[in-house]
Amino acid sequence: MSRDALFVENQRLKEQLENALRDLSSKVTLLEEKEAVIRELSEKVTLLEILHFGPKTEKWTKHDNQQAKLFNEAEDEAFKQNDSAKQESAVETIELGAYTRRKRKPQGQGRKPIPPDLPREDVVYDIKESEKICACGCEKTKIGEEISERVKIIPAKVTVLREKRLKYVCKNCEGTEADEPGVMTATGIKHLLPGSIADESLIAWSITEKFAFALPLYRQSMRLKYIGLPLPRATLSNITIKAAMNCNVLYDLLKKHIKSWRYINADETRVQVLKEPGRKAQLLSWMWVFLGGPPGKKAVVFQYDRSRSSEVPKEFFKDYTGWLQTDDYSSYNAALKDLNIDRPPEEKIRHILCWQHARSMFYKAWKVSKSEYAEKAIEYIGDLFALEKLRTEYSEKGFYKQRKNRAEQIFEEFKPWLEKLYAATPPSNPLGKASAYTLDNWELLILYIEDPILTPSNNLAENAIRPFVIGRKNWLFCNTPNGANASAILYSLIESAKLNKLVPYDYLYYIFKRLPYAETEQDYIDLLPFNLSPEKISVKK
Repeated sequence: MSRDALFVENQRLKEQLENALRDLSSKVTLLEEKEAVIRELSEKVTLLEILHFGPKTEKWTKHDNQQAKLFNEAEDEAFKQNDSAKQESAVETIELGAYTRRKRKPQGQGRKPIPPDLPREDVVYDIKESEKICACGCEKTKIGEEISERVKIIPAKVTVLREKRLKYVCKNCEGTEADEPGVMTATGIKHLLPGSIADESLIAWSITEKFAFALPLYRQSMRLKYIGLPLPRATLSNITIKAAMNCNVLYDLLKKHIKSWRYINADETRVQVLKEPGRKAQLLSWMWVFLGGPPGKKAVVFQYDRSRSSEVPKEFFKDYTGWLQTDDYSSYNAALKDLNIDRPPEEKIRHILCWQHARSMFYKAWKVSKSEYAEKAIEYIGDLFALEKLRTEYSEKGFYKQRKNRAEQIFEEFKPWLEKLYAATPPSNPLGKASAYTLDNWELLILYIEDPILTPSNNLAENAIRPFVIGRKNWLFCNTPNGANASAILYSLIESAKLNKLVPYDYLYYIFKRLPYAETEQDYIDLLPFNLSPEKISVKK
C-alpha cells in the first residue's frame, strides 16, 4: 500500500475513532442522566413508602442510623412501664402489732400507681370463723392485710331530670286583692337550650365526644341507644349547632384576646363541606387556626372559610400589630404585604417562619438517603432548638441576650456550610429541596431571635390543629356551612380549654350552665378558659 493510501486510511480510522468516542460520550451522558432520574424516582418511592407505612414521628438522635426503632408505640410504652399482660396487681402489705416488715420493690418495676383522688370501694375478704381458732385452742389475732387495687368502670348512665315547678293559687280571692296573677308558678333555672330534650350535661358530653375524642354523631347515637336513649343523629346535630351559636360571644372574645398579644401562630387545613351554596360537594374549604395570648393565658381560634386566599388572614389581622409565625404559604406573605403598605414601621406586622418545617425536609432527605449532610443539617437545627432550654435559667432579658449570641454563632457556621451543600446537590432530590427551602427563607427563619417571646417553631398552632385533622378522619366532612362554623366555635373552646389545663367536659358543662345568666361583657370574660381553674369547674366537687 502506497504512502498516500496509508495516510487516507489513517485519516478514515481517526474519524471513526472520534465518532465512536463522541457516540460513547453521549451514551455515557445519557446513562448518567437516566441513573440520576432512577435515583430521584427511587428516593421518591422510598419517601412515599415512609410516609404511607412508616412512623409519623420525626424523633431523631445521632444514633438513629445505627439502630432502628424496635418497638411500636404500644409496645414501647409497655416496655417503659415493665407492665406486661402477665404482671400481677401491685400489692401493698400493711403489718400491725409488733411484727412490722416493709418489702421494697426493685426500682423501676411495677405499673404506675392509680391516682389517689379516685373514689375507693372496699371489698373485704375474711377467713372462715372456724379458721380463726388455732389448733391450740386460742383465737388468732389479725396482724395485717394485703391490699390489691384494680380499676372498675361503670358505663354511662342516663337519668331523666323531671323539673317540677310548683303552682299556687289563693282559693279565697284568686288574686283579685292584689295586682298579681291568679296562679303563681315557681321559677325554674334557665337552660342553654330552652325546650330541648338535652340537659347541659348531655350537650357537653356529646360535644366533647365529637370534638375532643373524634366520635362522630352517628356513633354517639348508637351508644345512646345501647344505654336506653334512642336519640337520632339529626337531633344531636341540631343540639350541637344551637349550642355553638350560644357561644358566639365567647368566640369573639377569644379572637379579641389573641390579637391583644404581640405574637400569633397561624396554620390552616382542609375541610370538605357538602352543601355549600354555589359549590360542588367535592371542592375543598379550609379551617384556619390562630393561636396567641400571653404566657399562662393562651387561646386558639378556629375559623372556617371556603377560601384559602390571602383575604382570610388579611381580614383577621387588619387590626393587629405584632409578630406572625407561619409556614411559607404564600397567602400570608400577600396578606401582610397589603396590610403593611400604609403602616408606620412600629405598627407593621412582622413575619417569621418555622424551623420545624426546614428540619422536616432534612429529616425526609435523611430517611430516604441516610445522608451525612442531612444528618449534619438536622444537628445544626437541633442546636437552635436546644437553646430554648435557656428560658428557665435566665430572666427574659438575660435569655434574649444568651439565645441571640449563641444562635448567631450557629447561623454564621450553618449558612456557609449550607450554601456549599446547595451548590453541590441536585436541586430535584430531597436534600437539594431542603437546602433551597432553608436558604430561600433564611431571613425570615432567623428573625425569631429578635424577641424573647418568639420560638423557632410554629408547633403550637400545628398541635392545636391536630385534633381537627384526627377528627376529620372519622367524620370526614361537614354537612353544611352552619355545621362548619359550629365546629370552628366548639374546637376553639375545647382546644383553648386544653391549653389552659382544663378538662374539656368540665369546662363545657360549667359554661353551659352559666351562659343563660350572662348579661354583661365581664360575665362572658369570666367564662373564658384562661380565667378559670380546674378546681373551680371540676364536676367531681
